[in-house]
Amino acid sequence: MRDGNDQQARRSQQPPVAPRAGRNFGARLRSLRQRRGLAQKDLAGPGVSMSYVSRLESGDRVPSTAVVARLAAVLGIEPTELLGESGSPRQEAALLWCEAMLAYQSGEPGRAIALLGELAGCQEDELFVWAAQWTRAALLARESDPQTLLRAVDELGEAWSPGRGVDAQVEMFRAQALRRLGRPADAVRAMRTALELSAADDTPGAERVRLRARVYLAMELARSGRLGEAEQVIKELGDAPGTGKGDRMAVSAWWVRGQVESRLGEHQAAGESIRRALDLLDDADPDPTFRNRLRLAAVSLALRSPGPDLDELARTLDQVESEVAGPRSELAAQTDGLRAELALHRGDVDACWRLAEHALASGALDADDELRCRLLMARAANQAGDDARLAVARTELANLLDKIGTDVVDPVMWRDVARFALRAPSRPTG
Repeated sequence: MRDGNDQQARRSQQPPVAPRAGRNFGARLRSLRQRRGLAQKDLAGPGVSMSYVSRLESGDRVPSTAVVARLAAVLGIEPTELLGESGSPRQEAALLWCEAMLAYQSGEPGRAIALLGELAGCQEDELFVWAAQWTRAALLARESDPQTLLRAVDELGEAWSPGRGVDAQVEMFRAQALRRLGRPADAVRAMRTALELSAADDTPGAERVRLRARVYLAMELARSGRLGEAEQVIKELGDAPGTGKGDRMAVSAWWVRGQVESRLGEHQAAGESIRRALDLLDDADPDPTFRNRLRLAAVSLALRSPGPDLDELARTLDQVESEVAGPRSELAAQTDGLRAELALHRGDVDACWRLAEHALASGALDADDELRCRLLMARAANQAGDDARLAVARTELANLLDKIGTDVVDPVMWRDVARFALRAPSRPTG
């Protein structure tokens, strides 16, 4: 008993062992330096050259206690924080990830994307780095910078890969970026690659990826006017895609089926497909944006069919408008565009022009919706016999076609687009 007490006393009299930098010291140093906007030369000083800082960050050197103290002083932190004693490296990374997600949730997508890039750059674990890069790409896919999204996808493609199923997901992001860049043929190729990759994957969950790839491939083919190929992919989906009620991918599959059938002129089948999608949505709890996008798609398809119930469609647009937040949002602009089309059906050409102009002024429409609004304005001006407005509408329509190319024009709209943009329209008589 006495021997144990003597040993404990001797240990208490010994000076504490100075903490040493662990294997993640370099990554932590780099992350803290970059977060403060400092260069490696800013950490240099007596006994610490810029090249030594570089070797510390790369993990080639282990710093002494004195060097740690000096670096911490320059960074304005405690040495324990630099050594990682105030929290484990995993916790530090997790907190950085939390900050990124909270930034996105708070409406700061740029900051969230930047934080995820920093997170990927300061980690060593391959899966962790890949997850940060993939999440960054997923956030970029919701923004309006397709070139940056394409670069992020290329970085993912060149880095470590967990497997073919996730490579397929990356190719779906690539297709999205290429479509936004006005390269529909390349977008289709990327989606076919995604489908091939998912077909070669037999891990749990791969079937879900294949369903998503088929749905998005059908969508890209339809947007490119390759309706025969899109119809074939739709047939491959079968009559019961997904898991049924409440399954968002099942809703999307019926939604895309309706779009393809509408473009093929099969209006009755398209109406039935979109009703199936809405029925499946009743038992789901999707985010309001998804729900209202589907409602607007249903209105758009109905306006293309013979004898639409205009009053019912107007009530649907009122319902969407009551749930849409932000006057300059994409959904609000799309609602204005559909109201313009509704007004043209009723013969109110002034309201059609005004609503389409308001939708365009938001700057929130994609190329398809912008083209639809430009066409509506040309049709309204032609129907009203307003030569001045018609000349403006035709010029804007032709300019937009030059910008986006004719390959991306919805085949259903193409006849009217060609009529108003490529030759002088005939004046209505009587």
